[in-house]
Amino acid sequence: MPTRHRAVPYTLRDSPFFRLRRRKDLAKLLHVSETTLATIASRNDLYERCWKHKKLKNNWLDDEPSADIAHLYRPIDIPDGGLKAIQSRIANLLGRITPPDWLFSPVKGRSYVGNAACHRGSKAFWLLDIADYFPSCTANNVAHFFQRKLECSPDVTAILVHLTTLQQCLPQGSPCSPVLAYFSNLDMWREIEQSVSKAALKHSIYADDITISGPIVPKKVIWEIKQAIHKHGMKIKADKELSLIDSPAEVTGVIVVGDRTKLPNRQFKRLFELRGERHRERSKTLMRLLDGQIAGRVAQRRQVEQF
Repeated sequence: MPTRHRAVPYTLRDSPFFRLRRRKDLAKLLHVSETTLATIASRNDLYERCWKHKKLKNNWLDDEPSADIAHLYRPIDIPDGGLKAIQSRIANLLGRITPPDWLFSPVKGRSYVGNAACHRGSKAFWLLDIADYFPSCTANNVAHFFQRKLECSPDVTAILVHLTTLQQCLPQGSPCSPVLAYFSNLDMWREIEQSVSKAALKHSIYADDITISGPIVPKKVIWEIKQAIHKHGMKIKADKELSLIDSPAEVTGVIVVGDRTKLPNRQFKRLFELRGERHRERSKTLMRLLDGQIAGRVAQRRQVEQF
């Protein structure tokens, strides 16, 4: 059995994409032939659109939902096998670039629990959520990243933009959209970091969730952050914005209170309900299923409380 080596992290300028100039070198990097790369880069029919329920797991529609339930679903564009393999390779290579300490998703080995835990000890919290995150990450932003930040040639940049975007933005459903959503907005994230650091606050990014905390979070800092977000073509979800002082804060599904992290009460309630269902159940098959669900929630509680 061949030995698998752990990927070694590197800086942006050490990325194999840095100053990539030729199509043949791009094809080699992506583990495809030049012919395959040229074929895929010339096609516009490599996605299948489905609709996924925003809350219910494994609830998909093949056809566009009717107007009365459309708000419950989000469109997902699923790439075909060949394109998905290339996108996964791009995601893997970009994911090896050393992330800043405040970025928790999309970062392998970091979690929603760590994202919340880094705010322990704070008295004030300000939570922001970027609206329509992937659709707001434009093909122009992606092109800017590859050509200006990674200094790829215009030819290579054009191919990479075609491989990673759909209808001029990052598609939901592509394995490289999460990491490119971060990298294609590097300037915005750095401006936010500067505002937070200048005020001696803490902040973390978990995909499109932004959390700022400290002894107090001045409105002036939030205003600067919002200005940076709007300047780069993004918008904040007004109904998801939340400011808290001397109160427990729910950060990415974890309660931060003082120096501790714990599960929300709704999770304890669900665990209690599952144990009740298990006690009443007589089917061995369903008992095993419930045992698995209970064990998973107990493990989740342990992870959150002992992080």
